[in-house]
Amino acid sequence: MSIIKDEIIKLLNGQLNKELYSASLYFNMAGWCDKQGLKGCSKFLYGHYKEETEHFDKFRDFINKVGGQSIIGEMHAPQNDFKSIEDLFDTIVKHEQYITSCINELVGKAMESKDYITSRFLDWFIQEQLEEEELFNDIVVKINMLGKGNLEGRNLYTFDKAMGALDTERHSNSIDINMQ
Repeated sequence: MSIIKDEIIKLLNGQLNKELYSASLYFNMAGWCDKQGLKGCSKFLYGHYKEETEHFDKFRDFINKVGGQSIIGEMHAPQNDFKSIEDLFDTIVKHEQYITSCINELVGKAMESKDYITSRFLDWFIQEQLEEEELFNDIVVKINMLGKGNLEGRNLYTFDKAMGALDTERHSNSIDINMQ
């Protein structure tokens, strides 16, 4: 018997699957960067792939802990081709905004059901999404500083190097693009 309502378990499983999709999307993005010779971006994105699998694990563990059954559902293949590195990071920002909206909706449903156990569990994800959106918005701002459509040659090399230096675990590092 579940500690929380079956409806909430179903919604948590939905989010579990979104986290798995996110991991797969970052994996594909990292592979695309590898193919383009962008080893710094690839390293950074593989780090996010691992982070998203940790999010998946957190949902799985929570669902099982409260007496539910974690279930992987059908998933369409994530995007694996991009027009440019700018396109890739624009895609990430939109995806992270979508995930934030999904977490917010889940929090709303938990609060509406007076499910304080789930609400408390989701607190960590609210903070995580704030950090994710801040990080990726900062990266897009830096891309725009370099000049939209100008991320090639030396600018692309510098950007890739800066991305490889970012600490994906801490989120506290800002991307530093030194053009000297």
